[in-house]
Amino acid sequence: MPFAFCPKKGNNLSFYRYYKHVRIKYLSGIKLNQMKPLISFLTSMVLVINTMAQDSTALANPESVISDGKFLYVTNIGKALDPTAKDGDGFISKLSLDGKMIEPRFNTTKLNAPKGTAIIRGMLYVADIDRVIGFELATGKQFAEINLSPVTGSAFLNDLTTMDDFTLFVSCTDVGKIAEVNIRTGNVRVIADVKGANGITYDKATNRLYTCSFDFQNMKGGELGVITWKNHIPAYEKIGDVHGAFDGLALLDDHTLIVSDWGAIDHPAGFVEKVDLKTKQATKFDWPVINGPADFYLNASEKKIYIPALVEGKLVIQQL
Repeated sequence: MPFAFCPKKGNNLSFYRYYKHVRIKYLSGIKLNQMKPLISFLTSMVLVINTMAQDSTALANPESVISDGKFLYVTNIGKALDPTAKDGDGFISKLSLDGKMIEPRFNTTKLNAPKGTAIIRGMLYVADIDRVIGFELATGKQFAEINLSPVTGSAFLNDLTTMDDFTLFVSCTDVGKIAEVNIRTGNVRVIADVKGANGITYDKATNRLYTCSFDFQNMKGGELGVITWKNHIPAYEKIGDVHGAFDGLALLDDHTLIVSDWGAIDHPAGFVEKVDLKTKQATKFDWPVINGPADFYLNASEKKIYIPALVEGKLVIQQL
């Protein structure tokens, strides 16, 4: 999830708090002419706060979606879009596979601004600001909590992906790091530096961890990359010359990545594209514009993709 704002009634105050936070944390030192597109975006969003309809599924700034094959689980940052605020208004929604709401608030304990998700052995893991929380899929009850802040220094944990039954990788967007977390022992270690680290996905067949990034100072500055291990030492390498404002990432097959791109920050321009890892060429899907395409779920066998449209406050389902 990059910088975004979901225009819902009553969000004015939280919006300005969030904008101030992002401006200080990410945009310090930017020249005035570089700020003009962002200022234009902020102005236009404030003007439509009270005119856009609420989403019927009761999602509130949906950031990530995942499935256990039976249901969809969507993380919601909450009515106040402040992805680093410990305000307690975040939640997880349970939906049917066709996107119908089943349980608006699946979790039974407090969440702040939940983002990336992963499922291991019937357990749902969620990134929530500076910690990873584990929930039982059968009950929604919390059973685990791992604090990553002491090791990573991050207050913006973003995406999750699974390596094996005991290991998660976590992107730390604000500090530009990828961390490895042992969910059995709680041990955390940083394995790579990736500026603006956002979407991540692990390929077990090749032992490769693919990454994409979002550059807050340059909407075309994000890149695709891959982390490989040589003699148990991780190393990061950029993939081709594909750039954008990347968010979600998934592997369709052994040579194709699917990635979501916000396109712009001053107007709705989001899209999804596929990248051929052999030719390093990107091809955009011919779909309607998505306003804030975040951390999607890809059903590779059915070639179906579920995309949280964060700014629109809804779930978009598309056939590849």
